Amino acid sequence: MYTRVDEVLDTALESGLMILKNGGETYRSEEAMISIATSLGAQRPSAFVTPTVVMLTCFDTAGHSHTRIQRVTERTINLGILARVNALAVRLKTRPHVRSPALVASVLDRIQRARLYTPAKVVFATALSGFCFSLLFRGTLREAAASFVIGAVLRTVLFLVSWLKPSSFVSAVTGGAVISLCSGLAVWGGCIQSTGNVSIAVLMALVPGVAIVNAIRDIIAGDLVAGSARLLDAFVTAAALSIGAAFGLVLFPVEKAYTSAILARPELVPAFILAFFASGAFAYFYYSLRRDLFWSALFGAFGWIVYLIVSSFSVGPAAGSFAGALAVGLCSELVSRIFGKPATVYIVPGIIPLVPGGGMYETMLYSVWGNRAAASAAGFSTLSAAFAIAVALALVSSFFRLLDRRLPRQ
Repeated sequence: MYTRVDEVLDTALESGLMILKNGGETYRSEEAMISIATSLGAQRPSAFVTPTVVMLTCFDTAGHSHTRIQRVTERTINLGILARVNALAVRLKTRPHVRSPALVASVLDRIQRARLYTPAKVVFATALSGFCFSLLFRGTLREAAASFVIGAVLRTVLFLVSWLKPSSFVSAVTGGAVISLCSGLAVWGGCIQSTGNVSIAVLMALVPGVAIVNAIRDIIAGDLVAGSARLLDAFVTAAALSIGAAFGLVLFPVEKAYTSAILARPELVPAFILAFFASGAFAYFYYSLRRDLFWSALFGAFGWIVYLIVSSFSVGPAAGSFAGALAVGLCSELVSRIFGKPATVYIVPGIIPLVPGGGMYETMLYSVWGNRAAASAAGFSTLSAAFAIAVALALVSSFFRLLDRRLPRQ
C-alpha cells in the first residue's frame, strides 16, 4: 500500500512542479496536484505551494499520512507545458479512480520532453517582436532593423548563458547589458541616431510581465505569501535589467538632450497589425501551443487598440492601460472557458504591449544621469501603468472565479 501511495504522491507532485516551473500560478499548481491525486485514489489530499516550495500530503486507507516536499530552484516560461498539464488535470477530474499512476506519470513525461519550437525559430520570434515594437513606438525602418538584429543577438546570448543555469537575476542583468551595449554600438557605428527606441523595443522581451500577472492572480486566489513573493521577484527583475542596461550607458553615454522615445503610433490599422505580430511573437517564444498563437496575438492587438482609443480621450496613459488590460483579461477568460485552457496562456502574451517597458528604461536612464526629478516622474508613471494593469486583471479574474464557484451550484 505504501508503495502505491508513494507513486501517487510522486506523480501528483510532478504535475504541480511542472505548472509552477513553467509560469503557472501557485493556486493552479495546488488544484492540479489535488485533482490528479484524487483521481489516483488518494484520500484527503492537501497541497501547499509557494514560488519556491511544493508540498503535497494525503492519507492511505489505514489512515496514515504521507507527505512529499520539493524545492523549486528553476523557473522559466513555457505556456505549452502549462496548458497541457492543466488539461490533463481537468480530464482526470471527469475520470475519477484512475488506477495507474505510472500511466499518468508517462503522460507527464511526454509533455515535459515535447519540444514545440527549435531554438532558431525562438530567436527569430524574439527578433520579430523587437522589429514590431520599434515600429509600434514610431521608430524608423533603420531602428526597426537594428531592433531585429539586437533581438536575435539577445536571445542567442540568453540561450548560451542558460547552459550555465544562472539565477533569474543574473540572466536579467546579462540581458539588460546585451541590449544597452548593442544599441550603443549601433549608434557608435552610425546605424541609428539614438538608442532610446531600439533599447525599449528589445527590452520588451525581458520585462517581468509574467511575474506581475501571476502575482495578482495568486493574491486574488487568497495566496498572499506567493503573490507578495512574485511581486518582489518582478521588482528585482526590473532592477536587474536596469543594472545591466547601466553598463551600456556608461560605455556609450546618451546625449542629455534625450527626447522621450515612448511614443505610440496613432494610426489604428498599422498599430493593430504591429501589435498582433508582436504579441504573437511573444506567445511563440513563450512556447504557446500552435492553436493558441492566433488568440494570444488577437487579444494583444485588441488590447492595444483599446489602449490607444481610451488614452486619446483621457488625461493620462494609466486609464488606457487599465482599459486595455481589462479588454485582454475579459477576452482571455472567456476564450479560456471555451477551449478549456488556463487564461494565463492568453493573458501573458496579450498584455505585453501594455507593459511599461519604456518607462522602466527611462527611469533607469534618468537615474544614471542623476536627474532625480525626471527619474521620479518616469518611475511614478511606470508604477501607475503597472498598477492599472494589475487592478484590471484582478477585477476580471475575481469576477470569473466567483462565477466559477456559483455556476456549479445552480
